[in-house]
Amino acid sequence: MDVLEKYRDHLRMKDCSDSTVKNYIRQVGYFIRWWENVANEPFDLPAVTPADVADFKRHLLASGRRPATVNLCVEALRSFFSWAVDEGLCESNPAGDVRRVREQNAACRWLSRKEMGSLARAVQKYGGPRDRAFLGLMTHAGLRVSELVGLKTTDIVLRDRSGFVKVWGKGTKYREVPLNVTVRKMLQEWLAVHPGGEWLFPGRNEGPVTARAVQIRLKELGRLAGVEVTPHRLRHTFCKMLVDAGESLDRVAMLAGHANLNTTARYTRPGAEDLERAVEKLVWE
Repeated sequence: MDVLEKYRDHLRMKDCSDSTVKNYIRQVGYFIRWWENVANEPFDLPAVTPADVADFKRHLLASGRRPATVNLCVEALRSFFSWAVDEGLCESNPAGDVRRVREQNAACRWLSRKEMGSLARAVQKYGGPRDRAFLGLMTHAGLRVSELVGLKTTDIVLRDRSGFVKVWGKGTKYREVPLNVTVRKMLQEWLAVHPGGEWLFPGRNEGPVTARAVQIRLKELGRLAGVEVTPHRLRHTFCKMLVDAGESLDRVAMLAGHANLNTTARYTRPGAEDLERAVEKLVWE
């Protein structure tokens, strides 16, 4: 079996998300092709040195790759060679001491209340029940797009005065997110016209709708609203609204499925609208 296939199986055994597996395999594969081109010979895993990994990092930076992308590649190589050492395929991890690139810490991008209002009106005017269910689960339950498309109808529990959604998040981590009355109404509207089948949002060939299809639809609705919309931006909006409402970081982390409170703490950093409100307090009029 090819070394990349063996490593792919290792990542899946660790319950890594499909996105992580895909990204890590892509980055390691890119490194292997780069190494073969530089060395002018087939990839020889034990022959890779720390200098090779450092040179590859410089190559990525010189190619204009963003620091976050370069760091993802470094982490993928560190994981790959750590696995290779455990498997006896090489003696040491050449990526173990390669430093990450410094990234600028910036606040996440979320929708302002005005933008959120414009989007809601566009979805109401131009969208259908499925679109409103998309919007509700992302902005009122904070679901990732991968979590959204993986939902089955049995994952939605609706009662007269309460409800929740069962979510399998990153690394198959399970959580239950309460559903407020707004999103419950949206889901009831969608379930009333649901075409049938096990998936909450059916796609083609008896499978679920794809993440790409959701992204394209939200982008179109955002265009109609005059707002830049992505699934992750809606998730950021969910977290930001909770923090602004005074909810504690540990509660927000549990609802969003964050493994680390540092991730949740990003939403305490001010955005552009927060700064505008701050300086408006100083006007003399």
